[in-house]
Amino acid sequence: MKPVYEPLDWRKEGDTSYQPVSPNYSPNPSGPQPHPSPVSRPRQHRRSRVLLHWLWHFLSLLWLAPITTLLWLNLSGHIIGASVWCPKGNCNAESTSENAFKRAKQLDRQDHNVNGALQFVAKALEVWFMFVAASLVYDMGVLFAKKGRGLPVGYLLSHLEFTDIRYIFNPLLWTSPWPLRNSVPEKQGRIIKLYIFAIITAFLTILANLMGPAAAVLVLPSLQWKDTPRIMDQTFNGTGAQYRPEGSNVFSDCNETQLAARNYSCTSRTYGPQLDEWAAQGISSVVQTDHDDGDLIIGSSQEHALSFTFNASNNGNLVWVPNRQVLRAMSHELLKAQGAYTESDPPEYPDRTFNNSLQTVLSREGPSLGFQAMCNVGNTTDFKLDDHRWVRCYTDWTTGDENAGVYTKCLRIGVGFNQTDYAAQFNLEIADPNVPEYETGVGVYFADKAMYFNDTHDFDSGIKSCVLPDETNIPCDWDRVFDAKLPDQSLRNVSVNVGIVSYEVPSLENTAGRVYCEHVTYQSFPTYTVDISPVSNSQNLVRLSNINAVTDDSIPIVLAPDWYIAAWSVDNDTALDGERQIVKKLIEVLPGTYNYSDFELQQFGLLHIYALGQALSMVNYYSTSAPTDPLSREAKDADKDKVNHPIFRTWATVHVWAYGISGRTSILGVTVVLLGSVCVLARFFLGLMTGIQERSTVEVLAAAFEHRHQGEFEGLEEEGHLAKVRYQMLEDGEGKQRFIPEKRTSRWSHAIST
Repeated sequence: MKPVYEPLDWRKEGDTSYQPVSPNYSPNPSGPQPHPSPVSRPRQHRRSRVLLHWLWHFLSLLWLAPITTLLWLNLSGHIIGASVWCPKGNCNAESTSENAFKRAKQLDRQDHNVNGALQFVAKALEVWFMFVAASLVYDMGVLFAKKGRGLPVGYLLSHLEFTDIRYIFNPLLWTSPWPLRNSVPEKQGRIIKLYIFAIITAFLTILANLMGPAAAVLVLPSLQWKDTPRIMDQTFNGTGAQYRPEGSNVFSDCNETQLAARNYSCTSRTYGPQLDEWAAQGISSVVQTDHDDGDLIIGSSQEHALSFTFNASNNGNLVWVPNRQVLRAMSHELLKAQGAYTESDPPEYPDRTFNNSLQTVLSREGPSLGFQAMCNVGNTTDFKLDDHRWVRCYTDWTTGDENAGVYTKCLRIGVGFNQTDYAAQFNLEIADPNVPEYETGVGVYFADKAMYFNDTHDFDSGIKSCVLPDETNIPCDWDRVFDAKLPDQSLRNVSVNVGIVSYEVPSLENTAGRVYCEHVTYQSFPTYTVDISPVSNSQNLVRLSNINAVTDDSIPIVLAPDWYIAAWSVDNDTALDGERQIVKKLIEVLPGTYNYSDFELQQFGLLHIYALGQALSMVNYYSTSAPTDPLSREAKDADKDKVNHPIFRTWATVHVWAYGISGRTSILGVTVVLLGSVCVLARFFLGLMTGIQERSTVEVLAAAFEHRHQGEFEGLEEEGHLAKVRYQMLEDGEGKQRFIPEKRTSRWSHAIST
């Protein structure tokens, strides 16, 4: 049987001014008090209370529905589209049309309105959670108040105060569990339980104050770059750089017979004008640097529907060149993405994905060649060893570092040394008949090894005794010469797999005078990207990213000299038409280059780099189809050799409104919401097991007013002491809330019946 609270008479003797409100109240506590009739509390009222109790439980649990939905949207990275408001996922941004900016402005205005409304949704979720958290604090407080010696006064209104963040700094929260000195001794376990209540309440205070921002983080989508599934397209099987151009798929205008004969003039229809245009852009840009605020801008070239330019790297001063074979495949994808396809040739990517995005970038992995080039002016000396071997030495060679010194650089050339060490050459004709017939000879050589010497060093190679005029009769061990180790890293980096392009300077008495440019070539597997919008990328310019770093241990690759003469669109060992723009300009600037004219040096450097870049862009590569299933064993095995046989993937990146966990703020929001969900479930099951019905503030105040002081506050004046007084919260026979104080002294008395 539940204990029944019987009110005590707190009046002084002879005081008749107080009249009890209840007619059943008797001022004489010694006699038995009649119990209220059950009829005084209508059954209908009790049913309504029970119904509201379970309805509130259901509504509390219902908070999990929108939260679970938001968690799913964010954890799955749900994409909305080009606008926050995309009914049925359809909001065409027209990003590839001329109305792209106008349409983007309309969508932006719409997005502001929708995001404003979603902030109210986030606030509603916060308020909803505060109601649930308050009920949890109340249920725990009542649970503690019904057992043992009750709940301290400092905790009686915790469910109303905990939402204020200042509550966790209230000293009463942390001192109330300790009993008063003159109270009945209490077990340590009970004090610990009260501290657990305080800690949980403080935790809910923090959680309730974080719930608003956390809900806003999950409710409000953000503009994000999202990748479509990456399609495994090709497996790399090697580069054709070390071989002469061969096969019918290297150049569309050349057949196998022409390439086998080294007749590369067949490329002139497609690539001849491109090299001339590239050269004209470079020369024009150099002229612009003479003007105030002028700057050098690297020109671009074209392959099918795409344009490209060089990618400068801070790593090793390398220049990276996109591969035309990759660009041809990517151009096909670009036209599909822009809608230039037929019904019989459907797009690889869903058109809807691109229409529903503010911006789309196509990405494709593939090979790229990078080079480090440097030009010097000097004389040449050739040492013929036999019909298939000779050594060519260039004087006045430097690394560009003034402290590194000046050397003579010697290269071993000829297939007698190595099958890759061969040469190619052509001449540049003079177009003006009034100019003396001094053709510029261009020789292209490749050497797998090089060696250096000057007046003080030959690095123990013995090369000085082999090439100096007064010591040429001494037998030379050329294998020992070129196998000697170089101590200087700056020399080692340009001593293996070196290419040389030698330009004979016309109209000079010194016929041995040369401007010679050397280069070393490296291979990387970057990501090619192109923005498909003709509005933001009118030239369809391709960019390279994720380029592999070149270290001191990286070994240059072999580059056959024939790729260079193919870049000029000229047959081997023939003359190039003097009417070509690049021929005219090169012959014009070469004399000034030999005389170290800064203006001509800059122009010549650009012309050479463009020609070299043209050559590297043409180099083909070999591949096979990649496994279609990325989870198959074949795909996993193929993906292990990422250095020699990487798998190239292709995908699209779209700029859309989407949900997602994109940073620390999102992770914090998810964490707060998950903890809030645990609290909601805890409140539901606690109420389910205990059946605690929450009392209104009015009912609690009424119970407090009806309570008669029985000496529990006697001698207590400080707030901290008052907060330690404990009360049990019980119900009388009518279901009303009653406060039963703890016993502090032997003089304390009360009347409780069971």
